[in-house]
Amino acid sequence: MFLITPNSELTEAEKSKLSLLEKIFRAPTEAFDLYLRNVSLGRKELLRLHYALWVLAPISKIAGNLIKIVLDLVFGNEVDFNPLSGVITSLIIYPVLLLVVSQYDVVRVFYRKVDRTKGENYPAADVLTLAFLAFSASSVFWILPSPINLGLIGISFLYSVYLSYIGMKRVSGVDSKEILIFFLFGSAYLLSISLVFVFIYNIIRTLLN
Repeated sequence: MFLITPNSELTEAEKSKLSLLEKIFRAPTEAFDLYLRNVSLGRKELLRLHYALWVLAPISKIAGNLIKIVLDLVFGNEVDFNPLSGVITSLIIYPVLLLVVSQYDVVRVFYRKVDRTKGENYPAADVLTLAFLAFSASSVFWILPSPINLGLIGISFLYSVYLSYIGMKRVSGVDSKEILIFFLFGSAYLLSISLVFVFIYNIIRTLLN
């Protein structure tokens, strides 16, 4: 997707993903509607869009480091010749956070009891994963110097949280109180799972020592 050239012909899926990325900033409610009604979009295409945005993070960070090196050579006294500084951080922060967000999405779908015999259906999936496209798009900010880049990335995170609220209201029709209860329940659930893994890790470490 990020290798699109001016003369290349876009597929329907690529056009839909570009439209989705545009609407997530300009008209968030329309972005959720587009994702749910467009047959060319799905979880696989949504994740591919996230992956394409993540690639920009290390590229932007390396470009920012090179710009800093050039500026230090011209105007500074000390030069840090390390174009790969911070690249690992810029690369892993996005998949780690999306892993957590995707788990919240799973909890959101199943935390309420649904009676299929009464015609009730599970809520639409991937609402939070879609909302965090805004955070993945913050990968371009790594080209800026610290702490400006970190500040803008933090704002992108808060905007994605806001989009999660908008998406849940739009797709599931829940009120603010229920959304707050969900996030508290989801946080408690994920923390419980984390404590189990920490407990198992400590037991294994103790046995090995």
